[in-house]
Amino acid sequence: MPAGSPALKRKLEDFVGRLAKRFGDMRGKLEISADTGVRLADIGGLTGAKRDIQGLAFVLTAPDLYRKWGAKPPNGVLLYGPAGAGKTLLAKALASEADAVFHHVHVSNIFTKFPAESGEILQEIFGAVKENGRGVLYLDEMEALPFDRAAFPEDLRGGGRRLMATLSENLDDLAEAEQALAVASTDRADAVDPGLIRRGRFDRFVEVPLPEADDREEILRLHQARAERSAGRPIFAPLNYDALIPRTAKMSGADLGEIVQRALEEKVRLEGSGAAPGLVTTEDLQREIEHHRRTKELVEKIRYGQYL
Repeated sequence: MPAGSPALKRKLEDFVGRLAKRFGDMRGKLEISADTGVRLADIGGLTGAKRDIQGLAFVLTAPDLYRKWGAKPPNGVLLYGPAGAGKTLLAKALASEADAVFHHVHVSNIFTKFPAESGEILQEIFGAVKENGRGVLYLDEMEALPFDRAAFPEDLRGGGRRLMATLSENLDDLAEAEQALAVASTDRADAVDPGLIRRGRFDRFVEVPLPEADDREEILRLHQARAERSAGRPIFAPLNYDALIPRTAKMSGADLGEIVQRALEEKVRLEGSGAAPGLVTTEDLQREIEHHRRTKELVEKIRYGQYL
C-alpha cells in the first residue's frame, strides 16, 4: 500500500490502538505517520547531513543501485549531534524522501513507562515496520539505553538487558528487509551501547552539528518564510541579518525557531491587549535572542546544580 493511502492510515491507527489497549496510552512514546510533512528543502543548513540523508533514501527506493555498483547498503543509521540540531527533522525528511511510513519510538519513555513490557512493545513495533511496506524505524534518544548500570535498581537493569537483547535481535532481522531502515539518534554518542555499533546494526554514522553562520541565516529565513505563508501576508520588516547572526553563535536550529516563535507571540500579546503592533523587526528578534540566551544560561546552571 502507498504510504499515503487511506487503507494504510487506518491500519496504522488500528495498530497503535491495539498497543494502547494492551499497554496503556502510547502518546509521547510512539507516533506512526504515513506522511511526516518534512522534506529536506524545509531544513536549513546541514548541507553534509542532508546530502547523506538524500543518499540513504535510495536504500529504500532503489536498492538495485547498490547491487549495480557492488555496494552493500547500510543496515542502520546513527544520527549524532547536540540537542536541537535537527536529528529528528532529518529522520522525518528521510521517510518523506523515500515515501516511507515513519515509526517514531521515544526509547526513554517506552522503557521508563513500561519497564516490564518494553521488550514486548518493541517486538510489536518491529513487526509492524516489516508489515507496513516501506518504512523508517526511528529510535529517538538512544543514549537512554542500556540501563544496566549500578545507579539503577536491579529490576530496571534487568529490563534494560532484556530490551537490549530484543533490540539487537530485531535489528539483525530488519537488516534482511529491503523495505525497512532503522535510524537512531543521540545527543551523546559515547553513551550508546557498543553492541549496537557494528556491521548489521547501526553501521552508518551521520553527524548533525550546530549550524554555522550562513546556516543560521538560512534557518532564520526559512522560519520567516514559513510564518508569512501561514499568515498569508508579510509580517516581517526587512531584517538586518548582519546584526542578528553574530548574536546567535552556538545556537541550534531549534533555538532559532524558538526565537522567531517568541517574537511572533509578542505580536499576538500586543494585539490581543488592544495595541497595534507593527511588523517584526530586527530589534524584536535581537530582544528575543538575548532573552533566549539568558534562559539557556539559567537552565544550564540549574542542570549542573549551581542553584542547589
